[in-house]
Amino acid sequence: MQQRSQWVGIDVSKATLDIYIRPIAQQFQVQNQALGIADLVKRPQAFEIEQVIVESTGGLELEVAQALQDVGIAVSIINPRQGRDFAKASGKLAKTDRIDAAVLAHFGEALRPAITVLASDQDRALQEAVTRRRQLVEMLSAEKNRRASLRGTMRQNVDTHIEWLEEHIEDLDEEIEELSQSQVEWQARIALLKTVPGVGPVIATTLMAALPELGTVSDKRISALVGVAPFNRDSGKFRGSHMIWGGRANIRAVLYMGTLVAGRYNPVLKAFYERLLGQGKAKKVALIACMHKLLRILNAMIRDLKPWRVPEVLRPDEICC
Repeated sequence: MQQRSQWVGIDVSKATLDIYIRPIAQQFQVQNQALGIADLVKRPQAFEIEQVIVESTGGLELEVAQALQDVGIAVSIINPRQGRDFAKASGKLAKTDRIDAAVLAHFGEALRPAITVLASDQDRALQEAVTRRRQLVEMLSAEKNRRASLRGTMRQNVDTHIEWLEEHIEDLDEEIEELSQSQVEWQARIALLKTVPGVGPVIATTLMAALPELGTVSDKRISALVGVAPFNRDSGKFRGSHMIWGGRANIRAVLYMGTLVAGRYNPVLKAFYERLLGQGKAKKVALIACMHKLLRILNAMIRDLKPWRVPEVLRPDEICC
């Protein structure tokens, strides 16, 4: 008899990995460390594994996902909300590690999520450096806000921490620059992105590190990944406001800052923004629309490997919504 394809769900925690293989209903647990992962990688080779589904768990899932991908097993890393919503829709209201693993296997078989292509070691190093820089910048902003209400030794303590944060941010900037220049492909793409008014080295490097799909997927898909695509909220005769939802918050944050600058110095986005305001759109709505447009421009530039150029005459779609 022909062997039937199996779908594997893995619930990841700091200490353990709970595995469920569907439809044979085989379930087991291994330790989430090198020996346990090595044991896990050997077991699926006895089956015809179609796909392994894991949830994004703050990076705890990356080691096992990489190990499985290294032996040729397709892995999909999904948003935890997707798995939980699917569990509720399937009538699984209880939540345990064993149940979650079974739900993920069912999710994979039913919905066939896209395969996740994991980053290389160099890509991950750049991603971690960019993420750490963002964390330090957030801490620096918080400390500067606290400083205003402090006096005496407490203010001195905060000043010392601010100085430490600023030094480490500078060190990270140098490390990010070295990492981004370590590959010719990165150099070329970052240089392309920086030709756009409003896109500086921080934004360009963050996009390269945290949005590797840029230039490889459609405008619609890239907008959904970042979370700037407006979704309908209609039912029957009711027509609700379109709203953005989900996506990668760190990308939206840097894209927002870039759009603020581009709205002043980029002729395409400036005209687009002013046109939306002239139509009565709220400033926040107009700004999000500009973020959406900027992202699509960047996606097309990386896809076509063409730098930004200022159009001699703005097209109608560049000045209206």
